[in-house]
Formats: sequence, C-alpha cells, structure tokens
Amino acid sequence: MSAFPSGASGPEVAHRDLQALPKVELHVHLEGSIAAPTAVDLARRHGEDPEQVLEVVRGDDGELGYPSPFRDFDHFVTTFLATTRQVRTPDDLATVAAAFARGQAAQGVRWTEATFTALTLVDNGMEPAAMWQALREGFAEVPDTRVGLIVDSVRNLGVEASHRTVALVEAADAPIVGLGLTGVEGSVPEREFAHLREAADTLGLGLAVHAGETGTPDNVRAALDELGAQRIGHGIAAAQDPSLLERLAREGVVLEVCPSSNVTLSIVPDLDAHPLPALWAADVPVTINSDDPPFFATTLSEELLIASRLLALTRRGLADLQRRAMRAAFAPADVRRQVLRQIDAWDAGWDV
Repeated sequence: MSAFPSGASGPEVAHRDLQALPKVELHVHLEGSIAAPTAVDLARRHGEDPEQVLEVVRGDDGELGYPSPFRDFDHFVTTFLATTRQVRTPDDLATVAAAFARGQAAQGVRWTEATFTALTLVDNGMEPAAMWQALREGFAEVPDTRVGLIVDSVRNLGVEASHRTVALVEAADAPIVGLGLTGVEGSVPEREFAHLREAADTLGLGLAVHAGETGTPDNVRAALDELGAQRIGHGIAAAQDPSLLERLAREGVVLEVCPSSNVTLSIVPDLDAHPLPALWAADVPVTINSDDPPFFATTLSEELLIASRLLALTRRGLADLQRRAMRAAFAPADVRRQVLRQIDAWDAGWDV
C-alpha cells in the first residue's frame, strides 16, 4: 500500500495531498496560536514598543517569529506570557480568534478543540459577556472551520481559581465543549480538582487533563484515577511505564501528542528520540497536535508529516489518525458524523 497516488512521491507531494485531508485537532491553545506579527500589531495597538514588551526575533528570511529553540520551559513561559498580555480588549480577542480560525481553515482543519484560559482575561478586566461574544464573532468570520473551546483551569493558580473558572463556564454563551486542567504538574494534588469531573458531568462536557508532559507516569495515573480524565494532554511519560501503557491501551484513553512541542521545550532531545513510536507499538490511542504552533514553528499539517515519518504511516494510516481524533473529540454528534464522512471521502479518493 502506498502513501501516495501511483507515480507520486516526495515531500512536495506529501504536503500537497495532505492539505486536502480533512483534519481534526484536539490539543492547541488559543492564546498559543498568536503569531509574532499579530503580537507586534497588538502591542502597537496599545501604544507599546514591541521590542520592549515582547520576545520576538527576525529570522534569516526576514519573517518575525519567536526564539527557537527555547532555552528551557521557563523561557517558553516567559515568552508566551509576554505575548498573551497583549490581548487586553474584546477587539483584541476577536482578532486572535479570527486569525486562529483562518489558520486552521487554511490547512484543512474541519474541527478544532482549542484550550482557552478564560479566567486570565476576566481577572485582567475583560467582561465575561464581551469575552464570549468576541470569541463567537471571531470564529464566525471563518465559516470553513469549526472551533469548540476547552476552558482550562491552571493548577498553579490554585483550586479557588478553578472554581471561578467553572462558574464562568456555567454562565457562558459560547461554543464550550470541555473543561481542561493545565499548568505545572504536581503543583497541587489532582484530587483537589475533583470538582472538574463533577462539573463536566453536570454540564455535559468533556474533561481533558495535561499530564505526563514534564512530569512522571504517576501524573498520568492521577489524572485517570483522581479526575477520570477522558483524554490526556501529552502523556508521553507513559512510555516509561509498561503497566501504564497496557492500561491506556486497554481502557482506550486517548493521548494528545505534540511532537515538535516536546522537542522545542527540550523534553525529548530530538524527534528521532520521541516516544511516539513506543506509544504506537503499545496500541495506545494517540492523536497528533501542534500545541502552540507559532511558538514551536509548526502546524498541524507539519506534525502529521512528522508522525507519518516516525510511524511509517500510509495514507490510510493518516486518515485513521484523523478518524480517531474525531471520534475522541467532544464535538456535537452532527459535526462528528459530517467530518468522518469527509475523511472517508478523502480516503476513498486514492488508489490503494
């Protein structure tokens, strides 16, 4: 079985034909989607000198970007926060939402679940109703793609902040499909966030928990045992523990894997050392994602090409990855059916 049509080969063809694959992304941060030129524009909009308030660099091609690789995780966080602080008004947020949706649509992403830290903007003075309206309006500018929100609590901001986040979600008029837990692993015991499982069940939302990115296999276990996480963000530490791999495979717990993110943050030394093949070999259900794409100089399409190389995927394998992502999504049933049909049509259009 060939990954490409008869007579077609090479990376150029891979990029071209992958473009047409209807894609699904489950692990991408809305605030982490802000490209460096957009951050510069936002800073200037507020009368700031971008060189003083942002960590951006100009590459050899003259394009603005972020430092890469980052010195360490703290350097990434500093750069990330400097950028996200420029989102100060509903108009800023609508700009970010529309730019994000355009970027997803441009690479053929039909459904995205974007993690969004709503409480930060509210604590910085944005009215919740205006915040949700800005997101709706920004996403609506791009009808070729659909975006659902996973509103996250940040561990290291504390449990009280998490309860306030849930209250925001309960009152929101927005396309929210899930709750999330992010932040520094182990900074607060997972059991302290058990209310997220209860809230997700009450509100009919999914629950996705970042674990096993910078932490240990035990962090992944805690996300499962203490919170009943339906999906694990990253989860690559599970590759260190055969019993956990067996459990993830047996229970069908989906990992949201982000290869370039892990390399750029020096969590793994390089792509060839990435544990994705070990997860795959253990039959752990994985999806492929971009995390904070402009910060890691990547896109979902690029991450799928990386996965294709690491896993020696055929075009059917790429289609199956997207089917798995869509089935693991917290999307409405009609969206799931529609996107699965689109993936099937792409798959059927190839000579096998």
